[in-house]
Amino acid sequence: MHILLVNDDGIDSPGLRELTRELGNRHRVTVCAPDGNRSAVGHGITLHTPLRVEKREISGAKAAYAVFGTPGDCVRLGLDALVKEPVDLVVSGPNIGLNVGMDLHYSGTVSAALEGAMQGVKSIAVSAPPEADVAEAVKIFLRLLGQLDIREDISHALNINVPALSLGEIRGVKWVPQGLFYPWEDTYEQTEADFSGREYQYEVKGVAAAVPKNCDTDVSAVLNGYIALTPITFRFTHEEGFSSKEFSL
Repeated sequence: MHILLVNDDGIDSPGLRELTRELGNRHRVTVCAPDGNRSAVGHGITLHTPLRVEKREISGAKAAYAVFGTPGDCVRLGLDALVKEPVDLVVSGPNIGLNVGMDLHYSGTVSAALEGAMQGVKSIAVSAPPEADVAEAVKIFLRLLGQLDIREDISHALNINVPALSLGEIRGVKWVPQGLFYPWEDTYEQTEADFSGREYQYEVKGVAAAVPKNCDTDVSAVLNGYIALTPITFRFTHEEGFSSKEFSL
């Protein structure tokens, strides 16, 4: 299988290097990742400036490219121009930090997977908490990947979140929907004026929200020790939002 591997933490992320090395033992891997950290950039793409690309050497990769752009740029440019042969699967990650609940709307990792799906390639986003052991998270993901039927089990994209546990400690795997709340409680706090003398300067401060005891969503499942699998799509239409209301003009 030929895999296009992307992320939003940057091409030098230890998780990307570990996953590339392990995937390269079984598959053909092309890496196309941002030159630096692009966390929380969402689904942005670069339109008005050229995208600079540098070739890199990464163990396990058939080819590797650092793109001076967003995760979405990496997928689009990779599939359209940099990769000269068919790609069977786009894998985005492993992200340093969970991508669950409403965080999906901001995640560059998830957006890269959705971009792959928009380009007609089945895609997977994989994330784990910052305190997770990188090698262990990669090992767990590879066990899941080996059991997935890419054609049958993924319609557009699959969002996978792995808890910060060893394989033996994980309680199981659950197919769950996206939670409709934030796993973090964020506030903007005013800080001291910067060197330029600007009066107002704010920083986001976040603390973990209370963990629900049920395991009905991605948030609660992964925080209670399960691997959360969530099918996601790029379609924005809310099917239940259609009204029978008629208008006259």
